[in-house]
Amino acid sequence: MTPEIEHARAVKRRERAEQKAKAAALLAEENRARRHRLTMARSHGRDMKTLTPELESARSAIAVRKAREKHEMEERMAVENVEMRRRIEANHRRGRDAKELTPEIEEARSQIRRKSMMDKEAMEKRLREENAEQKRRIAAAMAHGRDAKELTPSEQAARTMARRKSHMDKAAMENRLAEENAEMRRRIELAHSRGRDAKELTPEQERGRAFVAQRSRDEKAAAAQRLAEENEQMRLRIAASMARGRDAKSLDPNTRAARQEVAERRKREKAQAEAQLHKENAALAARLAGTGMFPDTRY
Repeated sequence: MTPEIEHARAVKRRERAEQKAKAAALLAEENRARRHRLTMARSHGRDMKTLTPELESARSAIAVRKAREKHEMEERMAVENVEMRRRIEANHRRGRDAKELTPEIEEARSQIRRKSMMDKEAMEKRLREENAEQKRRIAAAMAHGRDAKELTPSEQAARTMARRKSHMDKAAMENRLAEENAEMRRRIELAHSRGRDAKELTPEQERGRAFVAQRSRDEKAAAAQRLAEENEQMRLRIAASMARGRDAKSLDPNTRAARQEVAERRKREKAQAEAQLHKENAALAARLAGTGMFPDTRY
């Protein structure tokens, strides 16, 4: 790949990292605010609904381990990129042009993907165990006269369906990327058979990759929106239970109204952005299909 493409990819990686950091900071701020409200509630004689010290310690350990695993993965990727550039430069010095990954790098990336799946399964197993322990603690507390703040069976089923759909979406995205990579290799081999050598991506291929990246971002945004809607439904159910005489563990009516207004405004803005994006994607797909270099029959 050319230095320009390397630079563009590095910029995109930094942007994604900044977005993740902002989301994590926002979530941490909300958690601090919730803990503050619970602390104030305890100071006025109300019962404590926060996590136990054991669970807090376990979650902190999980966060530290995740950060360490992410750092290790980034280091491995950096080493692989350096090795890739070295191989390409060596091939260029010998008069060859590199259009695809070597078998060793393909195998290394496959191993990384397998390890990522194994780590994800292990994390889900730990979360299931922690949830089971939490439910056991809640059941024990209920037996001593405390009220239950756990999820209902319908809420548990909804969250399970959301996780399952997320896995299916991820698998579909990976399949699409594999098909696009296979198509790219086929075009490169065809170019070789005609005596041509391509040292960089064509403008049509660049636009095609940008189109795929935008679609991936849209799918992630849709998943985040679904999670936000589930959280809003949870808050509404808690508010309904409060109205039937249970104790207050949620926001006051003014804050809920303000958040509802913000959510509705964001939905409107998102719908407008999606409509514009769909229009632009349709135009781009039509242009690419006309060139014959990147056919796309979805539009």
